[in-house]
Amino acid sequence: MTVLAHPDDETLGCGGILHKYNKQNILCLIPVKRIEEQTKSALNTLGIDNYIFGSFDDQQLDKYPLLDLVKWVSSNMEKFNPTVVITHFDRCLNQDHRQLYQACVIATRPVKNRIQLLSCEIPSSTGFLGAFTPNYYVELSPENIVAKMKAVEDYVTEIKKSRSPEVISALARVRGAESGYDYAEAFQIKRCYG
Repeated sequence: MTVLAHPDDETLGCGGILHKYNKQNILCLIPVKRIEEQTKSALNTLGIDNYIFGSFDDQQLDKYPLLDLVKWVSSNMEKFNPTVVITHFDRCLNQDHRQLYQACVIATRPVKNRIQLLSCEIPSSTGFLGAFTPNYYVELSPENIVAKMKAVEDYVTEIKKSRSPEVISALARVRGAESGYDYAEAFQIKRCYG
């Protein structure tokens, strides 16, 4: 299950892993509902057809009580029953990312289930000042990277130089080099159970 704030975050942060495991039961939660057609197209490119949009305001998640976000995330988790949740990095520059990270930490606390929690990196938001130091890598195939780059292109209103398909490919090569693969996506383990 992914719980990422904005349309395009799921593709930028873990589009390769979504494509790699698209035959498994995956749910993408996106609290902000905008550019819906672009999001559906990108998710379709990745082979994902299970997603839920929320009704929270873009770039304003901090105006809501944290409990509202926690309840929204928790209610969807109860229906889906994930074993792994991928969300934002706690020190992202984007306040929506940080707010949603906090909601996920609370929603995944080990009360009923032991849900593993991973943070992903979003180009142009996560990697500043060396704060994001991955400790978990997922190997990706060239096909996974091509699908991720195509999905990024589906977000025609969101593409910037820092989020271009070329940057996506370069970052996957760097993360691959760090972990002994050709291509990889990198994560920080926030909560894990053996």
